[in-house]
Amino acid sequence: MDLTLSPELTFLLGVAVFWVVLYVVARVFHLDKRGLKVQPGYFMYKSKALNSFLDRLANRWHTSWLVLSNIGIAFSIGLMVLSIYFLANNLLRFIFPPIGQAGPVFPAIPVLFIRLYWLPYFFFAVAVIMLTHELSHGIVARLEGIPVLSTGVLAFLPLFLFGAFVEPDEKEFEKASLLSKLRMLAGGSSTNIVTALLVILLMTGMFYPPSGGVLIQEVVSNSPADKAGLRQWDVIKAINGTPINVPQNFSDFMDTVRPGDTVILTVLHDNSEMTRNVTTEQDPNNSTRAIIGIFPISYRPNRLGLDQYSGINLYWTLFWTYLLGVSVAIFNMLPAFPFDGEKVLYYPLASLVKKRKRELRWAINILAWALFGLNFALSFLIFGLRSI
Repeated sequence: MDLTLSPELTFLLGVAVFWVVLYVVARVFHLDKRGLKVQPGYFMYKSKALNSFLDRLANRWHTSWLVLSNIGIAFSIGLMVLSIYFLANNLLRFIFPPIGQAGPVFPAIPVLFIRLYWLPYFFFAVAVIMLTHELSHGIVARLEGIPVLSTGVLAFLPLFLFGAFVEPDEKEFEKASLLSKLRMLAGGSSTNIVTALLVILLMTGMFYPPSGGVLIQEVVSNSPADKAGLRQWDVIKAINGTPINVPQNFSDFMDTVRPGDTVILTVLHDNSEMTRNVTTEQDPNNSTRAIIGIFPISYRPNRLGLDQYSGINLYWTLFWTYLLGVSVAIFNMLPAFPFDGEKVLYYPLASLVKKRKRELRWAINILAWALFGLNFALSFLIFGLRSI
């Protein structure tokens, strides 16, 4: 009997073992007294170590932070409108297909919706985006005179959700003016969108536009490409001597190939060009179409003189930071608890009404979560359990 575990199950088992060890160590050494709380489903670490650092930052550039936080309010309103528009427009595309093709909406849950090989880039991006997001909240809180009780990190094991937080004094926060509250709440998303824009500018300077080949994102197990020795992050430069510069070139050439034909691929592998003979096979969904079993995407050579794999790894590290920065910036402004957007919308509306504030808050949350939930449900029904 074959007891070999899949990479996904191996990863999950490794995480579970790590969590058990962490739980036992935390209990034995009473790490809760040092701010580390570990439970079967999650862990949380709180510290006051950054409090003085936040004070120094807030005091050093007081006027600049004030101006930026005011601009951040405008950013947050725009991002909130964008989040609602995206989900509403996508929902209409699901309901009325002639309007256009709807896109799948799934939460960024590792393993379930994000493939294993993306996780190093994903976790790096999470660290960068969460750190800048929460630091901005902390700086603006101190700028507005709202005490910060602690800063920390947390993780929820079942869904592999990770985050960071700044814990303000809730009583002082509620006493603050509406403008002060909005400045603090808007800081996270506005910082994330600025971070994403800076990263995309950095990528533009570090990498050429897509050209010079097709990058193999993934090789299907036991496919013709796999049997021929093609590997992830190899770059297809030519087929039968015909240059392949972008994915469309690859697609156009494969349209001229029939199942069973042998093609000669010129491939960049480990910084060296070599050839691979690949015998195509029939596409399971189209008997007349030939495939070799790869997922081809655009290749962007680096301008820094880095070797093949270093350049590719740098590109994906920056790309995931950009992608997560934009995603967090937009969806954090969705007016639904526990996102910042919920309070950004609720506090101004609550200042205009005197009664039924609780019902107002519930209505905002129900509508926003219904909008997201319908997108998610229809994505699952139409696209299935899709991983990127």
